[in-house]
Amino acid sequence: MTAHTATKIARHLGRLLCGHLALAMASTAAVTVLGAHSHRPALYALWAALPLTGAAWAVARATEKRRMLHERNASTADPTDWTSAA
Repeated sequence: MTAHTATKIARHLGRLLCGHLALAMASTAAVTVLGAHSHRPALYALWAALPLTGAAWAVARATEKRRMLHERNASTADPTDWTSAA
Protein backbone atom coordinates (compact mmCIF):
# COMPACT_ATOMS: atom_id res chain seq x y z
CA MET A 1 0.00 0.00 0.00
CA THR A 2 1.34 3.42 -0.88
CA ALA A 3 1.01 6.54 1.21
CA HIS A 4 -1.44 7.93 -1.35
CA THR A 5 -3.74 4.91 -0.98
CA ALA A 6 -3.46 5.06 2.82
CA THR A 7 -4.41 8.75 2.70
CA LYS A 8 -7.46 8.03 0.56
CA ILE A 9 -8.60 5.28 2.92
CA ALA A 10 -8.06 7.44 6.01
CA ARG A 11 -10.00 10.32 4.48
CA HIS A 12 -12.86 8.04 3.49
CA LEU A 13 -13.05 6.53 6.96
CA GLY A 14 -12.86 10.01 8.49
CA ARG A 15 -15.89 11.06 6.46
CA LEU A 16 -17.66 7.86 7.47
CA LEU A 17 -16.92 8.57 11.13
CA CYS A 18 -18.30 12.12 10.85
CA GLY A 19 -21.40 10.85 9.06
CA HIS A 20 -21.91 8.11 11.64
CA LEU A 21 -21.66 10.60 14.50
CA ALA A 22 -24.01 13.04 12.78
CA LEU A 23 -26.54 10.27 12.14
CA ALA A 24 -26.36 9.11 15.76
CA MET A 25 -26.84 12.64 17.08
CA ALA A 26 -29.71 13.41 14.69
CA SER A 27 -31.41 10.11 15.51
CA THR A 28 -31.10 10.77 19.22
CA ALA A 29 -32.61 14.23 18.78
CA ALA A 30 -35.46 12.81 16.71
CA VAL A 31 -36.23 10.08 19.26
CA THR A 32 -36.12 12.65 22.06
CA VAL A 33 -38.38 15.16 20.29
CA LEU A 34 -40.82 12.68 18.78
CA GLY A 35 -40.83 10.25 21.66
CA ALA A 36 -40.46 7.26 19.33
CA HIS A 37 -39.38 4.87 22.04
CA SER A 38 -39.88 1.79 19.88
CA HIS A 39 -36.72 2.75 17.95
CA ARG A 40 -34.45 2.73 20.99
CA PRO A 41 -32.71 -0.61 20.25
CA ALA A 42 -31.65 0.62 16.82
CA LEU A 43 -30.46 3.86 18.37
CA TYR A 44 -28.44 1.98 20.99
CA ALA A 45 -26.88 -0.18 18.27
CA LEU A 46 -25.98 2.94 16.29
CA TRP A 47 -24.20 4.47 19.30
CA ALA A 48 -22.59 1.13 20.22
CA ALA A 49 -21.05 0.84 16.75
CA LEU A 50 -19.50 4.31 16.91
CA PRO A 51 -16.28 3.17 18.65
CA LEU A 52 -15.77 0.61 15.87
CA THR A 53 -15.92 3.34 13.25
CA GLY A 54 -13.56 5.46 15.33
CA ALA A 55 -11.12 2.59 15.75
CA ALA A 56 -11.14 1.87 12.00
CA TRP A 57 -10.33 5.53 11.29
CA ALA A 58 -7.57 5.59 13.92
CA VAL A 59 -5.92 2.47 12.47
CA ALA A 60 -6.14 3.87 8.94
CA ARG A 61 -4.66 7.20 10.09
CA ALA A 62 -1.78 5.45 11.89
CA THR A 63 -1.10 3.38 8.77
CA GLU A 64 -1.13 6.53 6.66
CA LYS A 65 1.41 8.23 8.93
CA ARG A 66 3.63 5.14 9.01
CA ARG A 67 3.59 4.83 5.20
CA MET A 68 4.38 8.53 4.76
CA LEU A 69 7.31 8.28 7.19
CA HIS A 70 8.55 5.12 5.47
CA GLU A 71 8.43 6.75 2.02
CA ARG A 72 10.11 9.91 3.32
CA ASN A 73 12.91 7.91 4.94
CA ALA A 74 13.32 5.79 1.82
CA SER A 75 13.60 8.88 -0.39
CA THR A 76 16.31 10.46 1.80
CA ALA A 77 18.24 7.29 2.62
CA ASP A 78 20.73 7.64 -0.24
CA PRO A 79 23.04 10.65 0.35
CA THR A 80 24.14 10.67 -3.31
CA ASP A 81 20.67 11.97 -4.21
CA TRP A 82 21.01 14.98 -1.93
CA THR A 83 21.50 18.40 -3.48
CA SER A 84 24.35 20.56 -2.33
CA ALA A 85 23.68 23.23 0.26
CA ALA A 86 25.51 25.84 -1.80
